[in-house]
Amino acid sequence: MLGKIFTEFLDLVEEQFGYEMVDKILIESNVPSQGSYTAVGAYSHEELFALVIKLSESVNVPTKELMLIFGQVMFKRLVSGHPEILNAIDDSFELLSHIDDYIHVEVLKLYPNAQLPKFSFNRISDTEVVLTYQSSRPLASFAQGLLMGCGEYFNEGFSIRREPQTSDSETDVVFVINRAMKECEHA
Repeated sequence: MLGKIFTEFLDLVEEQFGYEMVDKILIESNVPSQGSYTAVGAYSHEELFALVIKLSESVNVPTKELMLIFGQVMFKRLVSGHPEILNAIDDSFELLSHIDDYIHVEVLKLYPNAQLPKFSFNRISDTEVVLTYQSSRPLASFAQGLLMGCGEYFNEGFSIRREPQTSDSETDVVFVINRAMKECEHA
């Protein structure tokens, strides 16, 4: 897993709960890297889960909820760090339709060893899409948070229904996304 995910997660923990909490979860999780993450490094996703579990125990918030929040924040940070991604993108559904054929291609240029999930996009109507998420790593809650962040960014009022496709509800999921139509501007 990309080190950028780890550094952003620890930055978020520090912003929300203070440096002492970062130190606490790093010590208590006893992760192999000992918390020495670089944005360009690669680390086991198990380390991220260990950190999230320790944070969950410390702040009494379920791990899935923490991953949703982290995904929302991560979307904002990705967009602010890479605004070129949104060049010529007019709305959330257009962005979501290009996850695998554009966004992940660009990610692989920056991080050639990245192991990215697969997404398939199916537009049902102007207000509904079906997005299928498949990954070897159980990060569907993080992906859902990214989707929520996307809806917020485009101010499109997403509602997301999650339909697990296997007994592991975090690796193979269908997201049914509905958005509120933007009001037409009148001259």
